[in-house]
Order: sequence, then C-alpha cells, then structure tokens
Amino acid sequence: MIPPGISVHAARILSSGLEEDAIARMVDASDRAVDEVAAGDMSVIAYACLATSLVKGPDWSAEFEHQVEDRTGRVAVTAANAVIEALRSRRIAKVALATPYPDRLNRLAKPFFECAGIDIVSLENITVQNSLEVCRLPPSAAYRLARKADQDNANAVCILATDFRTIDVLDALERDLGKPVFSTNQALFWRALGLAGVQTGVSGFGSLLSAPHPVSSAN
Repeated sequence: MIPPGISVHAARILSSGLEEDAIARMVDASDRAVDEVAAGDMSVIAYACLATSLVKGPDWSAEFEHQVEDRTGRVAVTAANAVIEALRSRRIAKVALATPYPDRLNRLAKPFFECAGIDIVSLENITVQNSLEVCRLPPSAAYRLARKADQDNANAVCILATDFRTIDVLDALERDLGKPVFSTNQALFWRALGLAGVQTGVSGFGSLLSAPHPVSSAN
C-alpha cells in the first residue's frame, strides 16, 4: 500500500492476549517501542492495536496520542481513532461491524462507536480461542464475515482488528456490496498518510485509500 517516497518502520510490542491485564502490560511495554521508532525520526507514530482502545475506553486513545506526542515531539494516532476519523471523513452514520474478537470485546465495541456518534446496526464475529489464531485466518474469512455482517440500513461495513487479514479483499467487497468498506489497517494507514502530509491516493485497497488524503493535524 506504500506510495512512492514513503517508508514504514515498526517496533513490536509483546502481546499476551486480549484480557484486560494483558492489555495493560502491552500498553506499559509500548514505551520501549515508542522510543525505538522515535529514534528513526518518523513523521507519524501509529499504535496498531484497536482492542486496547475498546478495553481502555474512548478517552484512552486521545490520552495515549498526547502522551506519545509529548514524549517524542511527533504526531501520533491510535488504530481506534483512525477508524473513527475514517468513518467521519465519509460521513458514515450507520455501520455493520465484522470482527474476530470474542464476545466480551464485541460488547465493548457498540458503546465505543456510539460515543463517537456512529450507530452499529449489526455485528458478526468469528470465534477464536486466542489472538494468535486471528492472523492465521485467510483474507477470504474476512470477506465472508463482512458479507454476513452487511445490512441494507448500513452505510458502510467496517472490519476490525489489526491482525485480521483484510487488505486483499476490500476492493472486491466494495464492488460486491455496493458501499464503502473499511478495515482497521486500511484506516490506520490512511490516517498516518494524512498526518504526514501525503496526499497521494493508493488504488487497490478500497475507496478510502484511493482518494487523495486530507492533510490534517492530530486532535
């Protein structure tokens, strides 16, 4: 998805699952990762875990972004805020959600989006035993789940989770459903490009990325 002239770098954070205490440990471990990517003089730092925001609540995303910006002097964005910004940019009010999350996380998704003024009209999920199973699901699983989640009254379909392989099927889903389809990684990359001042569209990964990116500042 990377347009010419852009490079992407990553620092891994140890994850031990999606339980609340495991999420807390992952957030604590993020300081080291933030320092590592900041040392490379990145334009934007992205936190690529949406489940953290569901567990921590809507206020956490903004707090984390501000903390990273204060720590590094670089603009930051969380996966959850990127998804919200993407939906708002297309004036999406009613969304069908597709997730690989267990029920305890899915129960947190509806109020999270409603706090941002977005109504969840349906939610479908794939039951997995632990987070390691999510990345092993093929893109076709994301395609089928999104098709199942879609409803006539949904303005768009949104597929959650950064480790769910969605990128390969976004264009096909938009053609087949006749409406915008968003995924966490797509939205996170879109938001990071916009914050970095990159306006070049990227084709092949859904309509969100194909249009020129609005240059904007962080919240």
